[in-house]
Amino acid sequence: MRFFLILACISTFTFAYKVQGILKNTTTHTISIQTNFDNNLVITVLPQTHIDIYSCGIFGSNKKQANVQDLQKGSLVKVKGSKNGSIIIADKIIIECDDQRRAY
Repeated sequence: MRFFLILACISTFTFAYKVQGILKNTTTHTISIQTNFDNNLVITVLPQTHIDIYSCGIFGSNKKQANVQDLQKGSLVKVKGSKNGSIIIADKIIIECDDQRRAY
């Protein structure tokens, strides 16, 4: 509970943040991605973080809601969130359909 109270206080001084990169690693509360400017950018994932995975389907991309355990290393990740100093908190994580692996 104290953790969420601290985050609520911090959120008054946060800034909108967007980044994309290749997923390198996941833990229960963080993901790390490789971007053009950082080889190991660590992003905090909260229980209310919304995660969407778009997979390639026959009739277009299929969207499903997921959790951190469903994320696969090497996927292209887009993160929308907030940044306060060096702490990045994800509001939304999107894994898009990988066009290079499509069969059609």
